[in-house]
Amino acid sequence: MRVDDLRLEQALYIRRRLRLLRTVKVFFLLTVIFGLCIVNVLGNQRFEVTIYQIQSERVQTAFRIALLSDLHNYEFGTNNYELVEEIRQSRPDIILIAGDMVNQDEYDTHVVLELCENLKRIAPLYYTLGNHEGVLMYASGENGIALDVQLMEIGAPMLYFGCEDTIICGNPVTLGVFPYPEAEADTLDMEEVQRFEESSAFRIMISHYPSIFYEKLFDTDAELAVAGHYHGGQIRLPYLGGLYHVDDGFFPRYSGGEYKLGKAMLIVTRGLGGKAGIPRVNNRPELVLIDVVPSGSEGEVKR
Repeated sequence: MRVDDLRLEQALYIRRRLRLLRTVKVFFLLTVIFGLCIVNVLGNQRFEVTIYQIQSERVQTAFRIALLSDLHNYEFGTNNYELVEEIRQSRPDIILIAGDMVNQDEYDTHVVLELCENLKRIAPLYYTLGNHEGVLMYASGENGIALDVQLMEIGAPMLYFGCEDTIICGNPVTLGVFPYPEAEADTLDMEEVQRFEESSAFRIMISHYPSIFYEKLFDTDAELAVAGHYHGGQIRLPYLGGLYHVDDGFFPRYSGGEYKLGKAMLIVTRGLGGKAGIPRVNNRPELVLIDVVPSGSEGEVKR
């Protein structure tokens, strides 16, 4: 074989090997991506439980809060059996729902009604509306659904705005409900906020929107604030947190987790559902439990 022919054969062999290697790399990369997608989809079919603890001089007996938001009509098992059972086994003393349990364009509300009917048998239930409830109830014209009336009929009334006093495990507690639709940000009743601050009880601020806590209520005198709405930023990046939400752009400030406000601790749940067509990535659905304990106490609420 001539030298030129040998060199040509070697060159063709090297090119074939390189093409094969590129093909193998592409196939491997696609396989990894497909596998991660499958793992992500399967993982999102189950929720995880996150437990926080805060201490306060205003409580004498520890109690547990279950915080839910952004279910968007999703069901974890038939009639949300898995979610209800997890909450039942967690034995909360109060259940807070921070809105968007429905979808604004779905008029069948049986998912949230059945869930609330089961949850109110576990602990006192307090429901505040999110933007999807607002559209479903008030912005749908003649097609609007009176979800608040439906909830009242099953014994789970919705809280709209202002202060609600209650007793939890012998502790006086004041709930400050500030739904705060962005379109009405300038109409927030600061007199009601002042009345909330003047309470001598353990004070919890509830809003669907995390943005209210850096735009209006950052320095409000309270022990705890809770919110949802951002879905954990939908896609969560290691060490950086949530990637994007339309209300706050890239890397929203309070996408999910525990944050120190001026005088309160803010806990934002990543929510239980999501937006249709936009996957949750590295961001499993979340049920939040908050243990409130007297100052100096350690560990979870004893059950």
